[in-house]
Amino acid sequence: MRCVECKGNDFEYDEIIGETACQYCGLIVATELFEQSVRIQTNEEVTRSPDKGILGSNIKGYSKLANTQNRFVSKDGHLRKGVVFSQIVLSSLGVTETSLRDRAGILYRELHAKNIFSSASLEVRGTAVAWFVLFENRTPVKLKAACEEFNCGGKSINRLIRRIKKHYGGNAKHMQPDPMFLLKKSANQISSDLVFVSQCLETLEFFESIVIKREYNKRNAYYESICWISKNIFVYPKITLTIISEKTEVSRSAIQQQTKDLLGLIGLSTCAQVKGKQFSELGENKNE
Repeated sequence: MRCVECKGNDFEYDEIIGETACQYCGLIVATELFEQSVRIQTNEEVTRSPDKGILGSNIKGYSKLANTQNRFVSKDGHLRKGVVFSQIVLSSLGVTETSLRDRAGILYRELHAKNIFSSASLEVRGTAVAWFVLFENRTPVKLKAACEEFNCGGKSINRLIRRIKKHYGGNAKHMQPDPMFLLKKSANQISSDLVFVSQCLETLEFFESIVIKREYNKRNAYYESICWISKNIFVYPKITLTIISEKTEVSRSAIQQQTKDLLGLIGLSTCAQVKGKQFSELGENKNE
């Protein structure tokens, strides 16, 4: 059996109210004859059921109305639960901004109305929406970190994120993460020294203008490399390449390769050449 609304095939039965509902969208697909709701009616409104009163009275027109109301209450309950799941994921990632939590609710309802979720579980839906809210905000997190709260992942989460991106069209494709946000994230993993973080931002600002001008494609270790170069420019003896690699979980070789590429853009080859230098002393490689 498949749900006529979302095409899902997982259902749950509620023994208390005697209803079978779609686990994903909340649509009531079967309801027991017994009605628990009772209200006072006039004699003209009350008719006896064919069971001669064994199961009680059916209120004229009320049974159908109650079923319809229960359907929408149950469906709205699933929506609210899905929104809560997305907000739980945001909280697990340290996101407390009301605007982002509200945005998660709006997105969840929009995507549900357009049937973008298909048969994905509530955990997958909530995780995907939370991840996309941060992606849209240009403050993305690793998908692996977002999936930890409900221990979900794999093809289901990746498939749903692709569907969400496709639904929002070209705007989502061209959203680029905020470089300052990503740099701060890496720098804070390496050290809690606010001066170090500030100086890493100076290094980022210097290289960003060159990277944009050259249309250089950043590697995965770009921000860790900026931190490594900054450590050498401002001479932080306690911060080593090994520490940066371990704290950020990015390999030493990847950081070294990216560093070599960036220094090459300004005509240098090793970090020793930038130690103690001012940014005004560094410039683009004029020989290229």
